[in-house]
Amino acid sequence: MARGTTTAKTTAKRKTKPGARRRGRNTGSAAITLTVIVIVVLALTALPLCLLVIGGMLPTAVAVVVDHHQRRYLARTVGAMNLAGVMPGALRLWEAGISFDSLQQVIDSPYNWLVMYGAAAIGWVLYFCVPPVVAMVIEVRVDETKHRLETQAKALVEEWGEEVTGRKRDG
Repeated sequence: MARGTTTAKTTAKRKTKPGARRRGRNTGSAAITLTVIVIVVLALTALPLCLLVIGGMLPTAVAVVVDHHQRRYLARTVGAMNLAGVMPGALRLWEAGISFDSLQQVIDSPYNWLVMYGAAAIGWVLYFCVPPVVAMVIEVRVDETKHRLETQAKALVEEWGEEVTGRKRDG
């Protein structure tokens, strides 16, 4: 092969950054498949628990549908908080024996729904409120660092003269 020609394979290699992993197109469908498998197994082994989890995790389903970011930050945040909120109800169901009677007791309590959906709401709040707060903190730190460095530069110029700036003098 001549030096100036390249193949499609070498062109594809150049487009990815060194050390970066190449993701397949089906990462979303793999997560969906895994979720369906878990739900089916849970439905076959413990249907009341499955119904509680599906009903309690509805805010996460909404977040998955609404979230269009490649890394699904909203779905991850809401899902983690929502799962934490579903756990107390699932544990109550587990302790009472996984039956439809104990499921009825768990879902009849407004407190359980408040915990499940309230935790999901906290996930939404975290997603929308934390990034601006972090941006403000970073901006303040950058301003403080800039001010500190400017003060140090002035002190060096006063001590050593204008030559330390590296600027050429006209003359």
